[in-house]
Amino acid sequence: MPSDESNKSTASHSSCSSCVSESSTVVYRFESRVHELCRLLWPSAAEDESFEVERLKGGSFNRVIGIKTPPSTGEAQGSYILRIPRFEIAQQQREVAILRYVRQQTSIPTTEVIFSDSTTENPLNEPYMIQTRIPGQSLQDIYPTLNHEQKRAIAKQWGQILLSQRTVRNNSPGIVHATPNEDVTIVFAIHPYDVDSEQPPEPADVPLSPAQSVLELFVTQYERWEAAHIRSSRAPASAFRPDHFDRLIAVAKDMDAAGLFKDTSFTLCHLDLYPHNVMVDIQSDGAANITGVLDWDCAVFAPDFVVCAPPSWIWAWKDDDDEPLDEAEIIPANPEDQALKLDFEEVVGNELRDFFYAPQYRMARRLFDIAIEGTRSNVAFEEAQELIKEWADFQSKATGPLPEVEADLSSLHVSSTEEDDAQSAD
Repeated sequence: MPSDESNKSTASHSSCSSCVSESSTVVYRFESRVHELCRLLWPSAAEDESFEVERLKGGSFNRVIGIKTPPSTGEAQGSYILRIPRFEIAQQQREVAILRYVRQQTSIPTTEVIFSDSTTENPLNEPYMIQTRIPGQSLQDIYPTLNHEQKRAIAKQWGQILLSQRTVRNNSPGIVHATPNEDVTIVFAIHPYDVDSEQPPEPADVPLSPAQSVLELFVTQYERWEAAHIRSSRAPASAFRPDHFDRLIAVAKDMDAAGLFKDTSFTLCHLDLYPHNVMVDIQSDGAANITGVLDWDCAVFAPDFVVCAPPSWIWAWKDDDDEPLDEAEIIPANPEDQALKLDFEEVVGNELRDFFYAPQYRMARRLFDIAIEGTRSNVAFEEAQELIKEWADFQSKATGPLPEVEADLSSLHVSSTEEDDAQSAD
């Protein structure tokens, strides 16, 4: 998802609602509440000094406001981002938890949460989070304008970010949650991925994610989705056949038997690590530095190979708004792009080459995406169908056909009623 701090205009971006649809009176009243909040949070600010409040273009899920504190607060940073969820189902506590976890466990540059309140008992009458504002520009916006040496620097730093994620490991897959201790310290815990939940439960109500193998993760996750689909279907259970989940489980078992999951653990993985979620600052000497990675609410513990989607955009940039695809290895035609690819690969090491480029691991990443997102629409069902067929073709060329995978896929069709239900739930 596009970052809230970048001004990149995409389909998933929406203008700050008060900037477009609210009257000037409403905007003024809201900004006055922001000023009231600032006075409460920074009581040392002199009465004759004001806070600078800048309404920024927000994302689909948050309104975003820039705040600059006056000199009397004595802060060197002084520049912050206020994020206010647009929807009641926002999981702000999770977002705060993962940001603090990333800062604690990795060297990856990211924003720091300064204040947060998940209640409405504040001057805004809404939950909010205030975090440091990361300097620089969106990498999505400036990458095509960088010179070759600057791009080489980005390629190497991107490799370091991927490696840094892989150093954070856990025996359990899932989502990072945080719970405060009585001594005010924070305890981090891994909870299962959300499935079929319009309003995800509080962390205290969710059991911890168990230690699992990668195969057990896939089997458990698809069984959970199957049960959720049956519960949510208006048709009788006998008429609703989500047996594509059985076929996806069969694919997972084939991959496990082929050794794809051998010696694979669960690592920290930012599921939306693309240029639009990365900030870059150009120094006075021309050096390009990644100053921060945004939107860590998309982070989970996932199988090792998931974090290894190749950043082909580094050496094969396309001027469009689409996220780069996890596609077959692209061999650059010109020496400069070849050098960019080599720079990245020298950082991550040759031992990860299969994870990045082998077709079976590309399919394993797609299998994971479906396991996390489910198949609640016709588009998702079609993606599952395509993956099942592609894996069957891959296996038939290597070891002969697999009838259980090549079985009839007609039940992958989603009725219009079921798709409407899924969209209304979203």
